[in-house]
Amino acid sequence: MSAPSTAAGYRHLSDHDLIAQAVLGVSDAFGELVRRHSAALRTHLRRMGAQGADADDMAQEAFITAYERLTEYRADGPFLNWLKMIAARRYLRKVKTTQKYLLVEDVTPYETAPDLHQAGQNEGAARDLDGALSRLKPAERLCVTLNISGGLSHQDVSNETGLPLGTVKSHIKRGLTQLRAMLDMAEAVPAVIER
Repeated sequence: MSAPSTAAGYRHLSDHDLIAQAVLGVSDAFGELVRRHSAALRTHLRRMGAQGADADDMAQEAFITAYERLTEYRADGPFLNWLKMIAARRYLRKVKTTQKYLLVEDVTPYETAPDLHQAGQNEGAARDLDGALSRLKPAERLCVTLNISGGLSHQDVSNETGLPLGTVKSHIKRGLTQLRAMLDMAEAVPAVIER
């Protein structure tokens, strides 16, 4: 396969074709992967709990790491999932080193969730997943995001966070229950991934 002559020529290629081109040294091919997946990666980090500029920086660092390790990508799943795992590990390292967000069991709500069914229903607030996620305790938000958006099993979330498996299951169950209540529609929250 020959490389397209312009960056716009890469838009029709699959992620796997772009990876093959990038491994051969075609920088525009990797640039297309960044263009395709940067918004989703930043959203994933923000949903885990990273704040604005931190999420942007960690996403950029994850892309750099992915580029450096591109030959290690096994194509056994979507490229975006591999990127999310790289980004999640960077975020977890930052959490552990800065203690910015504590991963501890807490029996009190992180923030009292407003009654979204009554207030703001007409404005679509009841369906604001990001807003609802931000109302979860940090550990619940992290576990739910790794499980749902990151595609990790409960055991994988436990391994990545260092939290006991039972604690991870509790965080995910409580988090999803709260999200369903806040969103007032169970079908808006995907099923828990259990492998």
